[in-house]
Amino acid sequence: MAILPLSSICVFAQDTNKEVMHSTAFGFSGGVNEVYDSYLSPYSYSDAVDFRVQRETARMTKLAGGRVSNQTFIDANFGYDLFDEGSPFYYAGGVRYGQAWLYNFRDCNIVNPAERTDRRWNYAAGLQASAYVGGVYLDRSGNNPGQLKMDATVNATGIVTYAFRRKKHRPIMLSYQLTFPLMGVAFSPNYGQSYYEIFELHNYDHNVVFVNTFNMPSNRHRLLVDIPVRKAYLRLGYDVQVNQAKINNLEYKNTTFDFMVGFTKYLYRR
Repeated sequence: MAILPLSSICVFAQDTNKEVMHSTAFGFSGGVNEVYDSYLSPYSYSDAVDFRVQRETARMTKLAGGRVSNQTFIDANFGYDLFDEGSPFYYAGGVRYGQAWLYNFRDCNIVNPAERTDRRWNYAAGLQASAYVGGVYLDRSGNNPGQLKMDATVNATGIVTYAFRRKKHRPIMLSYQLTFPLMGVAFSPNYGQSYYEIFELHNYDHNVVFVNTFNMPSNRHRLLVDIPVRKAYLRLGYDVQVNQAKINNLEYKNTTFDFMVGFTKYLYRR
């Protein structure tokens, strides 16, 4: 497939805005994950199994002269740990939805760098609006066995891609994305407050809390490689997520390490 020279990128601005990248990947890890929730237990639990599904859609827009790309990202996971005898000890999981707008520097194109630019390195950075709903359930945890997790944040995110160019073949694409929260709001019971007090007695006690990089120092790392296979790309990667917060005198941390396998495809919107 022919590679376009840098001087011809502007000619394809309208076509680029109509091109969409879709990716679906499935992840799994076991024995390296960790959950700690001081509301449920004073102990940290590790050696958990985690399953993950990610759906990503990206396209270039007409903003800033066609340099801004949009990324829709859906991430869902479910994890659990077991007693030594094999019965479940805790469950943890949730779904995060994000919409990001990233500025592509210079002549970069992170949506389809294989065909829309001959640059090996491509860079983009911007902001993401994100919402999360999930929870943790700890078996045999007394009157409050479960903990609801909800937040809505504005995140900083950046992507770097590198193309391994090969003669007469489509390049192998390597990419890395880092995302972390800047500010937002999160739901949390207060220290010693039960969910019965919140939802039945309607006793509000600072249950919607302002969060930022300091009291919610979470981060997500995605290292991916897309290998051309026929008309699509095989996606292999590693996803590391550190979700943690220190609010209302409570601490929470959920760390997952997932190996990802999926596929990537480029479509043209008529």
